[in-house]
Amino acid sequence: MLKTSKSITLSGQSMVGTNQVSNFSANINSDNGSSNITSSVMNQELYDANKTEVRKDLADFTSAVYEVEDQMNAEATTDTKE
Repeated sequence: MLKTSKSITLSGQSMVGTNQVSNFSANINSDNGSSNITSSVMNQELYDANKTEVRKDLADFTSAVYEVEDQMNAEATTDTKE
């Protein structure tokens, strides 16, 4: 039996100038709203020199993921009321 699921993928990059320092990815399962956020440092030297900014970017990315989760939850709640 085939079981399928739908998910939303978000990606982001923390940049210093034109250089990518870190990569962020999130996968949100639309069936149950669970999410998985990962981050990778692409340039350790730039990361070490810009930790505050990169960590802020990760916090902003995480907030964006939460917004999508909340939207999905609101839509699911609306769908079940109809």
